[in-house]
Amino acid sequence: MFTKEQIRSANQVNLIDFAKSQGYLLENGGRRAYHAKQSGGLYFFKNSNRYFHFSSNTHGGTIDFAMHFCRMTFKEAVAYLLELELPQKVVSSGIRERGQLILPDKAPNYKRVAWYLIQVRGIAPEIVSLLIHEKKLYQQDNTGNCVFVGYDQEGTARYCSMRGTTQNKPFKQDREHSDKSYPFHFTGNSDSKRVYVCESPIDAMSRATIAKLRAQDWKAAHYISLGCLSDQALESFLQYNQINEIVFCLDNDANATYSNGSPAPNWGQEAAVKYYVMYGDLGYRTSIEKPKYKDVNQDLLELRHLWQSEQKFDPIEHMPE
Repeated sequence: MFTKEQIRSANQVNLIDFAKSQGYLLENGGRRAYHAKQSGGLYFFKNSNRYFHFSSNTHGGTIDFAMHFCRMTFKEAVAYLLELELPQKVVSSGIRERGQLILPDKAPNYKRVAWYLIQVRGIAPEIVSLLIHEKKLYQQDNTGNCVFVGYDQEGTARYCSMRGTTQNKPFKQDREHSDKSYPFHFTGNSDSKRVYVCESPIDAMSRATIAKLRAQDWKAAHYISLGCLSDQALESFLQYNQINEIVFCLDNDANATYSNGSPAPNWGQEAAVKYYVMYGDLGYRTSIEKPKYKDVNQDLLELRHLWQSEQKFDPIEHMPE
């Protein structure tokens, strides 16, 4: 239906201008990018005319953006871009109407999830047990996936993230209609004023485990997962909790690459620096804990391995009955 030249021309339509025309509110996302507000980590790159979306782990050019975010077919996307017409399917605010979140079916036990988190990921059994008790963690029926749940102030589930437990078949996905404004989190003591901010639920659990292994009071702080690199989860959490100190424990993406193999920015640390400054300006005491390895969980596993080799303690505790 289209020639190669027509497709090339459609893909050369300025992506940033196109996103603005669809109602996306853009802010500075670093030296090379713009960030779309309330988007689940949607970034537009100034020089390459491409985007990257952390929540869905998708990226591409203008045609890809029109297909993914405007829900158009390839033919519709190219036609609209060539004719410079605005898709009628797009909500003008850039924020889609959200449907009802339906949680996955729950398995009759937690054995596989407990095994995966404790034996494979090195999480302290006490922390796993606590989250199961608080109904923030359970095992998906049939698949055995870990299911992490975030609730609103009325106790209604509003966010759900699933993580596979098969080591050679990685799986990670947010449940449809999840709202990242209601993050997976677990709270510390009633007088806790510090929050550790991580990208994933497993990283948040890992940071608490590291404190426990260091004989620190891991309940002296709160722990939240952003579910990506957008700060909407943190912004929401701060509205309902008395916090004066924020510690950013975001990924160390030092070896990140694009799909073509070319070097990509250190997404996690660029976001950490950005939020360090932004929330510091808002009056919070901020700091950055940069993982030595890729993320907090890998740091935990390396720490367990080191201490095990030094025979300082049994590296994996037994899950309580």
